[in-house]
Amino acid sequence: MRYFIKLAYNGTNYHGWQTQPNAVSVQETLEKALSLLLKNKIEIVAAGRTDSGVHAKEMFAHFDFEEAIDGDYWIPKLNSYLPKDIVIYSIFEVNAEAHARFDAIERTYEYHIHSTKDAFI
Repeated sequence: MRYFIKLAYNGTNYHGWQTQPNAVSVQETLEKALSLLLKNKIEIVAAGRTDSGVHAKEMFAHFDFEEAIDGDYWIPKLNSYLPKDIVIYSIFEVNAEAHARFDAIERTYEYHIHSTKDAFI
């Protein structure tokens, strides 16, 4: 069965979305938590990738798992395994051919450029 995950993250502590050697990524962190909880190696495919330090207010990704997953049950557990800067909002079953990257209908990017030092950024 294929599942979509709706998530958000603050990318400050990550070297982007995609797993890479010698650097911590959002994908790696999420895959480790899911694999631990579901007791299977889980690989995730995202709708897109972000660079080092970039945040995502709303990101979708998918993964395959042979058993039924009740999102209402697993979301709090998964969020408790994840660091505070990664949040899962929903997990839902989709068609086995659905693809988070290639079936996306829209992507929106916002760029915020600050030219002065700000203690709250």
